[in-house]
Amino acid sequence: MTRNRPVMLQNLLASYAAMHIPDDVHLHFLIVENNEEATLRDIVELFRSQVPDLSVQYELEPRLGIAFARNRALEFALDGNHDLMTFADDDEQVEPDWLVELLAERDRGDLDMVASPVRCAPVASNVSFAARLVWAGLNCRNRKSEYKATRKRQNNEANRILLATGSWMGKLDFFRRTDLRFDNALGMAGGEDWRLCRHAWALGAKTGWTPLAVAYETVPLERLTFRYHFRRDRDNSAVEICAKLANCRMTTLLRLPGSIAGRVLKLCSYAIAAPFTRGEALIRVAACMGSITGICQGCFGKTSSHYRQTTGS
Repeated sequence: MTRNRPVMLQNLLASYAAMHIPDDVHLHFLIVENNEEATLRDIVELFRSQVPDLSVQYELEPRLGIAFARNRALEFALDGNHDLMTFADDDEQVEPDWLVELLAERDRGDLDMVASPVRCAPVASNVSFAARLVWAGLNCRNRKSEYKATRKRQNNEANRILLATGSWMGKLDFFRRTDLRFDNALGMAGGEDWRLCRHAWALGAKTGWTPLAVAYETVPLERLTFRYHFRRDRDNSAVEICAKLANCRMTTLLRLPGSIAGRVLKLCSYAIAAPFTRGEALIRVAACMGSITGICQGCFGKTSSHYRQTTGS
């Protein structure tokens, strides 16, 4: 899926073209543009010329929203009678052995869904000090999350890792059997992949994670600000609290004071640690403040349009 990121998409497709493909695997590439009109025909044709022996499909999803685009891709995959589906975001590039390692992990446990780490690509040397500080903090936080996931896998707890779709593979028979889909009700908000994972667990999905299938995300300058991370966690928290209130209002309201108090304590600890963590604690401060704000806004029914404006190019 892609929207208003032609340069980044071209980089992703180039990494696909350089990807190792096992002899017994047939690939069908599907590019879904989440836009009101098609703008990527030249880029798609260039990609077709880079993978002349493989099939490439280009479709349009005019309803704006990540869940709409992902569901569109999923429906095409199901209609095409394919066995597996993989996702990588349009701001990423995958390592040459990315597909091989995802397949190996999926096959090892006959998993319904498997994911892997998305690391921060190096930032340009000429960006501002503030942007480099945010990148360093973001990179540190991502690598810590990757380390924790790796430890869980080593302890045979990979089924407890919440899976994101930035680097992901799913068994299509599971989606056929359960009719599971991404939640279109999220609209322009994010978090559709984590919600899908939780719903898949409830339906009995076997899930896993591998540290060996690595993708790299190009972080746009617009995201290298503390304000962006405040807004992102604010919007995610608003969406989650609205969903919880809709499902179980009284229990959610009773737990709300403790949830806010816990975040305030975390905020204080991050603020104390900020001078010693090269930007990581500062990002967590911004995210924690955003989360508290989002919870309060969500209680009044405020929805999120976080992804209405795309970042990057």
